[in-house]
Amino acid sequence: MKENNSVVANWNYVTLSVLVFAVLTLLVLYMPGLREIDSEMLKAIRRFLGQFPSYIPVFFSNYGGIGNFWWPQIAAGSVLLSHHKYLKTFLLIFFTQGSYILVDVIKNMIGRDRPTLHAGYSFPSGHTTITMCFYGILIYLVLHYVRNNFWRNFLAIFFGFMTFMVALSRLWLGVHFPTDV
Repeated sequence: MKENNSVVANWNYVTLSVLVFAVLTLLVLYMPGLREIDSEMLKAIRRFLGQFPSYIPVFFSNYGGIGNFWWPQIAAGSVLLSHHKYLKTFLLIFFTQGSYILVDVIKNMIGRDRPTLHAGYSFPSGHTTITMCFYGILIYLVLHYVRNNFWRNFLAIFFGFMTFMVALSRLWLGVHFPTDV
Protein backbone atom coordinates (compact mmCIF):
# COMPACT_ATOMS: atom_id res chain seq x y z
CA MET A 1 0.00 0.00 0.00
CA LYS A 2 2.88 2.34 0.75
CA GLU A 3 4.24 1.97 -2.80
CA ASN A 4 0.84 2.87 -4.26
CA ASN A 5 0.63 6.08 -2.19
CA SER A 6 4.10 7.19 -3.29
CA VAL A 7 3.18 6.66 -6.95
CA VAL A 8 0.08 8.83 -6.49
CA ALA A 9 2.17 11.50 -4.72
CA ASN A 10 4.70 11.48 -7.57
CA TRP A 11 1.97 12.01 -10.17
CA ASN A 12 0.54 14.79 -8.02
CA TYR A 13 3.88 16.62 -8.31
CA VAL A 14 3.91 16.14 -12.06
CA THR A 15 0.32 17.35 -12.37
CA LEU A 16 1.02 20.38 -10.19
CA SER A 17 4.11 21.25 -12.24
CA VAL A 18 2.18 21.05 -15.51
CA LEU A 19 -0.61 23.23 -14.10
CA VAL A 20 1.85 25.87 -12.84
CA PHE A 21 3.57 25.90 -16.23
CA ALA A 22 0.23 26.20 -18.06
CA VAL A 23 -0.83 29.13 -15.86
CA LEU A 24 2.52 30.90 -16.41
CA THR A 25 2.24 30.34 -20.16
CA LEU A 26 -1.26 31.84 -20.22
CA LEU A 27 -0.06 34.81 -18.16
CA VAL A 28 2.86 35.41 -20.52
CA LEU A 29 0.60 35.18 -23.57
CA TYR A 30 -2.45 37.10 -22.38
CA MET A 31 -1.46 39.47 -19.58
CA PRO A 32 0.09 42.54 -21.21
CA GLY A 33 1.11 44.13 -17.91
CA LEU A 34 3.18 41.12 -16.88
CA ARG A 35 6.27 42.36 -18.76
CA GLU A 36 6.38 45.54 -16.65
CA ILE A 37 5.95 43.56 -13.42
CA ASP A 38 8.65 41.12 -14.55
CA SER A 39 10.97 43.99 -15.51
CA GLU A 40 10.63 45.65 -12.10
CA MET A 41 11.20 42.36 -10.28
CA LEU A 42 14.23 41.66 -12.48
CA LYS A 43 15.70 45.11 -11.77
CA ALA A 44 15.30 44.59 -8.02
CA ILE A 45 16.89 41.13 -8.16
CA ARG A 46 19.83 42.37 -10.25
CA ARG A 47 20.29 45.43 -8.02
CA PHE A 48 20.48 43.22 -4.93
CA LEU A 49 22.76 40.61 -6.50
CA GLY A 50 24.99 43.20 -8.18
CA GLN A 51 27.04 43.53 -4.99
CA PHE A 52 28.38 39.98 -5.39
CA PRO A 53 31.18 38.91 -7.78
CA SER A 54 30.09 38.49 -11.39
CA TYR A 55 31.86 35.15 -11.86
CA ILE A 56 29.26 33.44 -9.62
CA PRO A 57 26.30 33.68 -12.03
CA VAL A 58 28.55 32.97 -15.01
CA PHE A 59 29.75 29.73 -13.37
CA PHE A 60 26.25 28.47 -12.57
CA SER A 61 24.79 29.62 -15.88
CA ASN A 62 27.56 27.86 -17.81
CA TYR A 63 27.10 24.78 -15.63
CA GLY A 64 23.41 24.62 -16.55
CA GLY A 65 24.11 25.09 -20.25
CA ILE A 66 23.55 22.48 -22.91
CA GLY A 67 27.23 21.74 -23.60
CA ASN A 68 28.04 21.14 -19.94
CA PHE A 69 25.19 18.78 -19.22
CA TRP A 70 26.58 15.64 -20.83
CA TRP A 71 28.99 14.72 -18.07
CA PRO A 72 26.39 14.77 -15.24
CA GLN A 73 24.10 12.61 -17.38
CA ILE A 74 26.91 10.16 -18.10
CA ALA A 75 27.90 10.05 -14.42
CA ALA A 76 24.34 9.54 -13.17
CA GLY A 77 23.59 7.04 -15.92
CA SER A 78 26.74 5.07 -15.07
CA VAL A 79 25.75 4.86 -11.41
CA LEU A 80 22.25 3.73 -12.31
CA LEU A 81 23.54 1.17 -14.81
CA SER A 82 25.98 -0.22 -12.26
CA HIS A 83 22.97 -0.88 -10.00
CA HIS A 84 21.02 -2.51 -12.87
CA LYS A 85 18.44 0.32 -13.03
CA TYR A 86 18.14 0.21 -16.82
CA LEU A 87 14.68 1.72 -17.12
CA LYS A 88 15.53 4.53 -14.70
CA THR A 89 18.72 5.26 -16.67
CA PHE A 90 16.75 5.42 -19.90
CA LEU A 91 14.06 7.66 -18.36
CA LEU A 92 16.62 10.04 -16.83
CA ILE A 93 18.40 10.54 -20.13
CA PHE A 94 15.20 10.50 -22.22
CA PHE A 95 13.46 13.18 -20.16
CA THR A 96 16.56 15.34 -19.84
CA GLN A 97 17.22 15.21 -23.58
CA GLY A 98 13.52 15.53 -24.34
CA SER A 99 13.39 18.74 -22.33
CA TYR A 100 15.91 20.28 -24.78
CA ILE A 101 13.54 19.67 -27.66
CA LEU A 102 10.40 20.63 -25.76
CA VAL A 103 11.90 23.94 -24.60
CA ASP A 104 12.88 24.87 -28.18
CA VAL A 105 9.38 24.09 -29.46
CA ILE A 106 7.70 26.09 -26.68
CA LYS A 107 10.09 29.04 -27.03
CA ASN A 108 9.36 29.31 -30.75
CA MET A 109 5.60 29.00 -30.18
CA ILE A 110 5.51 31.69 -27.46
CA GLY A 111 8.13 34.01 -29.00
CA ARG A 112 8.73 36.13 -25.90
CA ASP A 113 11.66 38.51 -26.28
CA ARG A 114 14.44 38.50 -23.71
CA PRO A 115 14.86 41.41 -21.29
CA THR A 116 18.27 42.20 -22.83
CA LEU A 117 19.65 42.06 -26.33
CA HIS A 118 20.65 38.38 -26.19
CA ALA A 119 19.66 36.23 -29.14
CA GLY A 120 16.68 33.92 -28.96
CA TYR A 121 13.48 33.86 -26.98
CA SER A 122 13.16 33.82 -23.22
CA PHE A 123 10.10 31.78 -22.17
CA PRO A 124 10.74 29.22 -20.76
CA SER A 125 14.36 29.25 -19.63
CA GLY A 126 16.12 26.30 -21.21
CA HIS A 127 18.89 26.26 -18.61
CA THR A 128 16.39 26.16 -15.76
CA THR A 129 14.05 23.63 -17.39
CA ILE A 130 16.80 21.17 -18.24
CA THR A 131 18.46 21.57 -14.84
CA MET A 132 15.16 21.10 -13.02
CA CYS A 133 14.28 18.05 -15.09
CA PHE A 134 17.64 16.38 -14.55
CA TYR A 135 18.17 17.23 -10.90
CA GLY A 136 14.50 16.74 -10.05
CA ILE A 137 14.76 13.16 -11.26
CA LEU A 138 18.04 12.72 -9.37
CA ILE A 139 16.48 14.05 -6.18
CA TYR A 140 13.65 11.56 -6.58
CA LEU A 141 16.10 8.71 -7.14
CA VAL A 142 18.31 9.74 -4.21
CA LEU A 143 15.35 9.97 -1.84
CA HIS A 144 14.14 6.51 -2.89
CA TYR A 145 17.38 4.56 -3.22
CA VAL A 146 20.10 6.04 -1.01
CA ARG A 147 19.89 4.37 2.38
CA ASN A 148 22.40 6.46 4.31
CA ASN A 149 20.56 9.46 5.81
CA PHE A 150 23.56 11.78 5.59
CA TRP A 151 24.15 11.13 1.87
CA ARG A 152 20.45 11.12 1.03
CA ASN A 153 19.96 14.54 2.66
CA PHE A 154 23.26 15.95 1.41
CA LEU A 155 22.67 14.95 -2.21
CA ALA A 156 19.03 16.08 -2.23
CA ILE A 157 20.01 19.49 -0.81
CA PHE A 158 23.00 19.79 -3.16
CA PHE A 159 20.94 18.98 -6.26
CA GLY A 160 18.22 21.38 -5.12
CA PHE A 161 20.84 24.08 -4.53
CA MET A 162 22.31 23.59 -8.00
CA THR A 163 18.86 23.90 -9.58
CA PHE A 164 18.13 27.07 -7.60
CA MET A 165 21.50 28.63 -8.47
CA VAL A 166 21.12 27.96 -12.20
CA ALA A 167 17.69 29.61 -12.13
CA LEU A 168 19.01 32.55 -10.08
CA SER A 169 22.02 32.95 -12.38
CA ARG A 170 19.74 33.43 -15.39
CA LEU A 171 18.02 36.30 -13.58
CA TRP A 172 21.31 37.65 -12.25
CA LEU A 173 22.74 37.85 -15.76
CA GLY A 174 19.56 39.56 -16.97
CA VAL A 175 18.81 37.07 -19.76
CA HIS A 176 15.43 35.95 -18.40
CA PHE A 177 12.43 37.38 -16.62
CA PRO A 178 11.34 35.85 -13.28
CA THR A 179 8.37 34.14 -14.95
CA ASP A 180 10.77 32.49 -17.43
CA VAL A 181 12.62 30.61 -14.73
